[in-house]
Amino acid sequence: MRRQEVGKVNLAAAPAHRRIVAGRLTRYLAPMMLHTRDLGGSGAVVLILHGLFGSSQNWAGMGRRLAAAGRVFALDLRNHGDSPHAPSMSLADCAEDLREWVSARPAAPAILIGHSLGGMAAMGFAMAHPELVAGVCAIDIAPRPYPADHAREIACLETDIRGCATRADLDALLAPMLPDARERAFLLMNAVRDGAGFRWRLNVPALKTQTVSDGPGPDAGSFRGESLLIACGRSRYVREEDHAAMLRHFPRARIETIPDADHWPHVTAPDVLQALLSEFIRRAAPAAASLPSPTGPSAPGATRSAAMQ
Repeated sequence: MRRQEVGKVNLAAAPAHRRIVAGRLTRYLAPMMLHTRDLGGSGAVVLILHGLFGSSQNWAGMGRRLAAAGRVFALDLRNHGDSPHAPSMSLADCAEDLREWVSARPAAPAILIGHSLGGMAAMGFAMAHPELVAGVCAIDIAPRPYPADHAREIACLETDIRGCATRADLDALLAPMLPDARERAFLLMNAVRDGAGFRWRLNVPALKTQTVSDGPGPDAGSFRGESLLIACGRSRYVREEDHAAMLRHFPRARIETIPDADHWPHVTAPDVLQALLSEFIRRAAPAAASLPSPTGPSAPGATRSAAMQ
């Protein structure tokens, strides 16, 4: 394929899956097919979306727990995990990526569960394509703008890690920039082996300019299906005044708080979170598409490529 310059391409006019090869990266113009982690189960289709700097791996444990309630998939958002890279990352981009995923298989309407930035993507998709959504749950994120306050994480991700021989070397290198050991361990899940050293698998330039956290805007419309907002008591991401915005965009929303959870409730309050999510899936399931239990290479825990059906 002839090489093109990303900056000179009209993304809106480009066909889906058109590729531009630039060095080692494959960039997609227009919607892309997201990398999928198949977590098993049967019944209502449930999609789990991770937060900023995360991946489907972060939610694999909770996803397997939820497989008792539905057919669960965890996706890597664009520019994260093993999904393709693209120069743009907006709420509209994420919504169209999800439309592409759902439309490629008998998975609509789907139940969406999104954490943090993934919750914003889930809400944006539900408002843009309500006919493809049976229910949406946002975990510790509200439909409003959030400030870009990730300077320390970006500084870590812009650090050259090619000279690190071990993960202990990586941890020691990042410790002065990110003193919290748990935050550091989370970020280091994005460091992958590259020869004798490591490289970051995130598309850092795109994440520096992402606008997903700007929110849907006050005129974005609404989703009138089953909806749930889970706030975390030891987190500042969802404030009491955010409830009105949630109910404006999601009039049927129930709002639950996990008092002892911080921004990572799947880590600090997994049992309570599982109970809330299982009940949410049960409520949304009658309106959702249904898929059978996986077999063979798509058995629980297997990861599958963009071509997965």
